[in-house]
Amino acid sequence: MTETRKGTLWLHVGTHKTGTTSIQRALQLSADRLRQANVATHPEKNAWALANTFLRPEVRSTPRLSGGHPLPDLAQLEGVHAEIAAARGTAPDMVISSEEFCLLRTPLEAFALKTALGAGFDRIVPLIALRKLEDWRASRANQLRKTGNWEAQKALPDEQSTDGAWYYDIAALLRFWQGIGTPVVLDYDRICAEEGDVLPAFARIIGQPGLFDGLDIRLNTRKRDLE
Repeated sequence: MTETRKGTLWLHVGTHKTGTTSIQRALQLSADRLRQANVATHPEKNAWALANTFLRPEVRSTPRLSGGHPLPDLAQLEGVHAEIAAARGTAPDMVISSEEFCLLRTPLEAFALKTALGAGFDRIVPLIALRKLEDWRASRANQLRKTGNWEAQKALPDEQSTDGAWYYDIAALLRFWQGIGTPVVLDYDRICAEEGDVLPAFARIIGQPGLFDGLDIRLNTRKRDLE
């Protein structure tokens, strides 16, 4: 008997400062079109709370520093499957986006994520946008300053800070997500240079070319430090 495929979870994991805000806004605006194409979206434009559910307790992410999200606990993890199933409905595929996912690094985080999300899908495809390292660092620091989190992050030990050296270890980032699925890497600098916009490339990757045509997402037009 032929096994019924459960569909694909397109998990957009950032990184920070690579057009994530524009992608999330575009997905939100296109949710109805995606649903017609049998692709569900997460009810939260930025699924930061979901990502922080899997994140190891010692990392002081911005939501945790601001008091907006507690440390993970078993009760939260147990509720994830039902939450995703309700949002997904009958759609075989789903897109979830949050740059907070790019903070995950450990085997325990991988186990929690695969246990909570993987059972409902045939595969998880991590989507990872990367940019030139020095630009990534500078833009991330600028964002932390604008949001008032720079001093707090720099005062933390490296392993607790989301601006620590570990965060910018691309090899470690890719190793983690290779354990979840086969990552698709978006070369942010090349895409922006060639197309001026990361949205069309993202739409193609999730199998929905032209999805964002006609959307006016000004955050995504070359003004990278605003994203």
